[in-house]
Amino acid sequence: MRKNLSTYERHILRAFAEVLIPLDAAAPEMDPLIVRVEDQLRYFAPETRIAWRICLIAFDLLAFTYYGKCKRLTKMDRELRTRYVAAWHHTWWSVKRLLKRFLETIIFMNYYALPEVEKRIGYTPTFQPAGSTRDFPSRNLVRESPDKDVVDEVDVCVIGSGAGGSFAAMALAQQGHSVAIVEEGDFFDDTAFGEDVISMTKKLYRDGGLVNSYGWPAILLPVGKCVGGTTVINSGTCFRTPPTVFAWWVNRFGLSPWQADRMAPYFDRVEELLQVAPAESRAEAPSGRIFAGGADKLGIEVKPLMRNAPGCCGSGVCCWGCPTGAKKSVQTNAIPLALQAGARLYAQCRVRRILFTRRHATEVVGYFADPVTGKRGARIRIKARTVIVAAGTLFTPGLLARSRIPDPSGQRGRNLTLHPATKCFALMEDEVRGWKGIPQGHYADALAEEGIKLEGIFLPPAFAASTILATGTEHREIMDAYNHLAIFGMMVSDTSRGRVVSGLGGRPLIFYNINGEDLPKYQRGLTILAEAFFEAGAKKVFPSIHTLPVVTREQGAGAIAKLHLRNKDLDLQAFHPLGTCRMGADPREAVLDPYARVYGMDNLFVADGSIFPTSLGVNPQVTIMAAALRIADHIHREYL
Repeated sequence: MRKNLSTYERHILRAFAEVLIPLDAAAPEMDPLIVRVEDQLRYFAPETRIAWRICLIAFDLLAFTYYGKCKRLTKMDRELRTRYVAAWHHTWWSVKRLLKRFLETIIFMNYYALPEVEKRIGYTPTFQPAGSTRDFPSRNLVRESPDKDVVDEVDVCVIGSGAGGSFAAMALAQQGHSVAIVEEGDFFDDTAFGEDVISMTKKLYRDGGLVNSYGWPAILLPVGKCVGGTTVINSGTCFRTPPTVFAWWVNRFGLSPWQADRMAPYFDRVEELLQVAPAESRAEAPSGRIFAGGADKLGIEVKPLMRNAPGCCGSGVCCWGCPTGAKKSVQTNAIPLALQAGARLYAQCRVRRILFTRRHATEVVGYFADPVTGKRGARIRIKARTVIVAAGTLFTPGLLARSRIPDPSGQRGRNLTLHPATKCFALMEDEVRGWKGIPQGHYADALAEEGIKLEGIFLPPAFAASTILATGTEHREIMDAYNHLAIFGMMVSDTSRGRVVSGLGGRPLIFYNINGEDLPKYQRGLTILAEAFFEAGAKKVFPSIHTLPVVTREQGAGAIAKLHLRNKDLDLQAFHPLGTCRMGADPREAVLDPYARVYGMDNLFVADGSIFPTSLGVNPQVTIMAAALRIADHIHREYL
């Protein structure tokens, strides 16, 4: 394996990790951790890898100024190193705090993914045999670079194989049209899942799981890079968009085709194919039951969440590929159905440009590329009567810009919404073993009118460790009590808006700040989460707030409500980027017309989360799928 760190950088990494994770006689040595960190760096975007190494060196050199000690981190003894790292952890300056989080996240993830560490803290999952996609129609799948360049000609070329691209391709192929699907990631069936979560992150996530926004706060944005897209790595949650949202689109943006009653048949078709049903009680997670008991005392009803996982046995790793085949992500249904109807799927294939003449898209051009190294293979050219872009909210704007597609409104890449999410850990007296069961199997919509949705969550040790806002001995003690932790989450229907622009190599740069209207929603939601956990008997809660990382039972949830909270104090993730190519009846303020056709083009459409003009307030999976069916029907009737 090629080294991604110099000897000096590995020395810094070891010195830093020894403080972050104080070792005892039962703990493994640091050598396996350093090997794993170096390996994960291979999967980062080049600029992210360089930035991580620069930050690592800066962390060492800036120690020279620490209280006049005139020593680098690597030259300090253990006691002085511990005080230096603690100073960064408790700093008032959020930039220093962010830099430390950037470094330590990768260290915590890889340490707590070591098998001996997982076993020591009591995480011992077992998975049933997989096999639901072993009969995948591979005859129409090209997943490696062929010996010579590929030229294809079809009625429809679909760029992207996630929620939108797969359903659009399926619908059009089943209506008798020739379809080609182009996907940058590789294909994995259920037999490829079930490894440790870091290995699965490297396989299934873009840039090793480290896509993030720039702003206050910086927000982690995990997105899939594989056949099936983010449907492979989501929690299986299936909610229809509320009718009030569709009504707002009709009234504000002139989207009359998107009335709730007109969308209902498409939702019906999606839910039937995905076998959507309430989470099964036999597989519910104990963490969710604990929260539900506390919430009930507050008068908040917690319900089983709607999911696309019939027969789920509660493996607890939905976000790293379902190892049992229970979750009906699109590589188990829409994509095989499209291929059975004659569609062709080109995986490991990166689209560079869409060629067009005047207002008419004519070809999609790109090349095969190794999904890890990026090494180029054969070129591909697909001539198509109609092109559908479904590259996702973060990548569709860049592809359109790179192709020099007209943007008369100037709104392309703008109006980004994220549903930013956070969570509350709770330390319980009794053992929980929250990893046994469906991580996201419960929800509460009591605060929906305030723009807050409460949803269950649980995390394997590697990802729990990377989001607990503690360091050193305190962090180690919390993780040693991993089997006593319960977690519940929240997300916000955001009014904040961000922007995506193209960076080096066409990679998206994501800018987003939490505004003053959304900020109180986090304070309100975290207060409720903490209060429910205290009602359920929690000894402490950890509310994902840098300036209040732990709240004791004696302090109570009121400590969160009274806090002077700033957006930069929050620790957030987001899983639902939307809106960067929004639809609208007015071409002066929208990128797409009400049928998702690009303004200024005759035969170029978009069918992914970027089309929605506002956040949805619910997980967007089935809405994207229903929208793709609706768009495909329009293309079938009017363009083919």
